[in-house]
Amino acid sequence: MKNLKLEFFKCRRRGVLPVCLGLLAAQFVWMGVFLAREESPAPDGWKLLLYNLPLVDAILLPLTAAVLASRSGETEHKGSALKLLETMATPGQLYAAKFFWGALVLAGVLLVRSAAFMLLGFELGYGQPPFLRWAAFTLLSWVVSLVLYALQQGLSLRFANQAPALIAGLSGSFLGLLSLLFPLGVQRCLPWGYYGLMLLVRMEWDPVTRATSFFWREPEALDLGLLCLWGGLFLLAGRALFVKKEV
Repeated sequence: MKNLKLEFFKCRRRGVLPVCLGLLAAQFVWMGVFLAREESPAPDGWKLLLYNLPLVDAILLPLTAAVLASRSGETEHKGSALKLLETMATPGQLYAAKFFWGALVLAGVLLVRSAAFMLLGFELGYGQPPFLRWAAFTLLSWVVSLVLYALQQGLSLRFANQAPALIAGLSGSFLGLLSLLFPLGVQRCLPWGYYGLMLLVRMEWDPVTRATSFFWREPEALDLGLLCLWGGLFLLAGRALFVKKEV
């Protein structure tokens, strides 16, 4: 707990709040403009929102996770910060504290995001929000983002130069969007593609009537299992590299 508090203390002036607010503003403006184009409230307004928002997540959240991990990890590469910290705690404890810091920051951002979009949907006339679906969507977005954060934290702590970690995050944002066009087998091999795999809504387009319909769906157990596997792999690999790092 002391190490976790120290992480929040160290990141006070690292620009974390502007990064989080920038993500929220970008998503809100992006989706707000898209939804405002509807001339009348969509009969499946909540499904429309929950179908399109993960697509925006696939673009913005990987880069956000990379920036947050970089902000946290960069402080330890300056001077003899790691050598001093490891006189008070083990490398494994420091790694865990940084991971839980990222988990709490991402959870806070996604909770605020969900509340804001539920209010937006209500104002647009979508009616009563499907709270259980929103809770599931928020949880799944958090888990996918946390898996990517584990990858980015490992890179940020391994390299003093944060360029490789940020390039990985930027590439992940591109692959996250591009993976939505790939077959499922390929998409499952890309951790950034799980925003699309975790969709709670599926869309069907009728070429005869030219009408679009939305239906609720459940993520496949295989995809949930693979997501946990990715997360465990990134955590173990990142922790091992950090523990063995010479300071």
